[in-house]
Amino acid sequence: MKRTKLTRYLIASITGLQLLVGVLAGGSVIGAFLVPSGPSAAAVDHGVRSYTEAELSAGAPMKLLMPALKIDAPVVPIAMVNKSLDPPRDYLEVGWWNASAKPGAAQGQTVITGHTLHTGGASMNNLGELQRGNKVDVVTKRGTIRYAVTSKVVYSKKELSQHSKELFAQDRGDGRLVLITCSDWNGSYYETNTVVFAKLKA
Repeated sequence: MKRTKLTRYLIASITGLQLLVGVLAGGSVIGAFLVPSGPSAAAVDHGVRSYTEAELSAGAPMKLLMPALKIDAPVVPIAMVNKSLDPPRDYLEVGWWNASAKPGAAQGQTVITGHTLHTGGASMNNLGELQRGNKVDVVTKRGTIRYAVTSKVVYSKKELSQHSKELFAQDRGDGRLVLITCSDWNGSYYETNTVVFAKLKA
């Protein structure tokens, strides 16, 4: 799909609108998403995290594969700047929050976000169609980490703020994968966020 200046403008506008909605909902904003406040989040905000030797054996993600959706998306690391973390500008890519756990880690949670484009074609457009048990593979230089979908939820912006610790904090999660995108385009902005949870397959 050839991207035009108009498409890039729409993406930037959508991100800005989501950011505004997030601010109105309250909390610290991660692009379209909210992160927890408090001591545990303070360390995460600065990317400060200790990894065990076992966790370091799991490499940074390079590709996200969702066979049920026929998705094969490049993964790029994204960092928080001034409490803001935007998904990649390229809507065909997804972003791994580099202060979250690496794929395959035994603790914490791996957070990957991507855009939904209301005209279609973005990497996360059909995220909500994933079903329990569907495979999600995260490819790293050290191999492929396989997950299985366990559940999904759709949160309003206010609800996302209320559940921010559950979604982003790194003192929980048991190595699960958290996929997040926007949903429910109302003609001007996205009203909700779709969140999919997946656990490591043995």
